[in-house]
Amino acid sequence: MYRGVLVGAGGFGGAWSRTFLPYFRDRVQIVAVADIDAAARERAGDSLGVPADRLYDSYERMLVEVDADVCFIVIPPAARSGVVRTAASRGLAILCEKPIGATWEQTLEIGSIVRAAGIPFAIMQNYREQSRIRALKQVLLRPELQSINLIDCRFAVNYTIDTAGGAFRHQIPDAFIYEGAEHHLDQLRNLTGVGADWVQGHQWGQAWSTFGGNTTVALLMRMLNGVMVTYEMNHVERGPQNGWHSEYYRINTEGGTVVLDADDVIRIVRDTPGGEVVEEVVPVHDDHDEHYALIGQFFDWLDGGPAPFNTFDDNVETMALTFAAVEATHTGERVDVGEMLAAGLARLTASSNGLE
Repeated sequence: MYRGVLVGAGGFGGAWSRTFLPYFRDRVQIVAVADIDAAARERAGDSLGVPADRLYDSYERMLVEVDADVCFIVIPPAARSGVVRTAASRGLAILCEKPIGATWEQTLEIGSIVRAAGIPFAIMQNYREQSRIRALKQVLLRPELQSINLIDCRFAVNYTIDTAGGAFRHQIPDAFIYEGAEHHLDQLRNLTGVGADWVQGHQWGQAWSTFGGNTTVALLMRMLNGVMVTYEMNHVERGPQNGWHSEYYRINTEGGTVVLDADDVIRIVRDTPGGEVVEEVVPVHDDHDEHYALIGQFFDWLDGGPAPFNTFDDNVETMALTFAAVEATHTGERVDVGEMLAAGLARLTASSNGLE
């Protein structure tokens, strides 16, 4: 039985305290909670059975006073470096909500911290473990489909600033890319099985929206295996909706085109001499996919099993693509993702060797 601490009980941290962590009571006992909001930490304490004297308004004090094995971090990325540094100094394993950091520099800083400490560290990339995506990947393995040519990915919702699921995020420059599109960019790595070669794109807003800043981004990217990807994230879609967990994917392959839309039905479309043939595959839903799956895999790792896919060494590739996309939309230039990643990893190695 592991002893765990939770940093962040408000917002999505409430889902961790009410739902995800209680499901794993046979594997972890949450012994302390830290949050700056008293009501949030008290609610978490009630859900997790944490006594009042182990509810903290300071993660620093909690991590110093409490004996634990693992730290769950569910706070905004900009505030995350200090928590990672303190938890790592105590030798705690860390499972952290995505993204790793709010900037590329912070991402590398956190990587340097966890590498130097030698602790297990993983990022919650729950989108890869959706039931619909598991089924989609199984379809793509069919030998008759053969190689992928291109992918079209679409996230589109009819948001206003008041319904955008945390309107404060839309006041932060580029947060809708590094906290939103980052899900989908990681998914594209998952579906193609490789990282990105380069990315270019544009982001913009509309005077008729309620948002003060940008609402839409369009990206074009080439993956390392030659697959071309187009990506749309649109927060002011007044037509067909492809929101969270209902994104649209069109995957064109040598043997046909595979489409997954908001209805969660996978359609394999083939052009044959006799006309168009459509096969439908309905994914089997798992009530304990996504977060549940990755938390379970994390504990399996701590138990001595294989490292999960979502360690820093893998996820830093997603972060390189994410911040390369941000740069591309700022400059209007094509950004070499591999070059950015290689330079960042070289800095990490130099830091680990004491050369910085």
